[in-house]
Amino acid sequence: MYKYMREDTPDEWKIKKLQDKILEIAVYLDKFCEENSIEYCLMGGSALGAVRHKGFIPWDDDLDFFMTPDNYEKFVDAFNRQGNKELYFLEPFGNFNNMITIGKVRAKNTTYIEESLIGYDISHCVFVDIFILHTCPNNIFKRLNQYIWAKYVVAKGQSVKDLSRYGFGLSTALKILRLFPRLFLVEYALKQVYKYRKEQSGYYCNYLGKAKYKNGTYKRVWFASCKKVNFEKVQLKVPSGVEDFLRERFGDYMKIPDIKQIRREQHASVWDTECGFEKYLTTKYNIPRKFLF
Repeated sequence: MYKYMREDTPDEWKIKKLQDKILEIAVYLDKFCEENSIEYCLMGGSALGAVRHKGFIPWDDDLDFFMTPDNYEKFVDAFNRQGNKELYFLEPFGNFNNMITIGKVRAKNTTYIEESLIGYDISHCVFVDIFILHTCPNNIFKRLNQYIWAKYVVAKGQSVKDLSRYGFGLSTALKILRLFPRLFLVEYALKQVYKYRKEQSGYYCNYLGKAKYKNGTYKRVWFASCKKVNFEKVQLKVPSGVEDFLRERFGDYMKIPDIKQIRREQHASVWDTECGFEKYLTTKYNIPRKFLF
């Protein structure tokens, strides 16, 4: 029944078919990267799933890759030249002079709609996320500067979304930020995040993600090489120091979270692995499209 998911993997969250489609994209990307000498590794909950569950976290409805800026740019160039564009396409977010906040490789003719992004001028297709693993300077003051500007970019993106799920303080701050032009200081902020990419440093970071300062700062040696591990029926890459990375990112990463946290981690409100999203936007939502940087 499933091409990539193990038959014994439970489906209590009724998303196994979606996970199988996501894994189809990941398998394609793994092969494509190997053929083009591009380094990647699983990150965040996807790396956690590989270690704790030998595949997806049962309730996880997305999959995340890490690439360094050099590897991402190499990937973009190779994909533009020889990627399978009949089945997949690349959608970068916050794209300023090859600097991005995140990249998504999406499967055509599918649907993955996130409630907070309904109406935005993006493609609502099933995807694999590509996060950029940035060099983080050794100097703590430079590092804090990088972190602050990265979180400014994150906040600017959040400010244009539905703010009802945030508390009073945060929603008020984001409403104030919304008053400024849509792209106000975003390009400058991204330059502060990217500026250390050629610097010799002992650290990497993912400050453009959800992780806070401590949980988003990683020792470079943990990513010195990658190794393939079992992920459902296939194998995908994780960093050689994956256990250290997971401890820094999640603490006791073998502990199962409570149901409230699980619900917060899920993204899709509507998904369909066989039908394009346009049908759902016109028949279910019918909302004018807005811009998201």
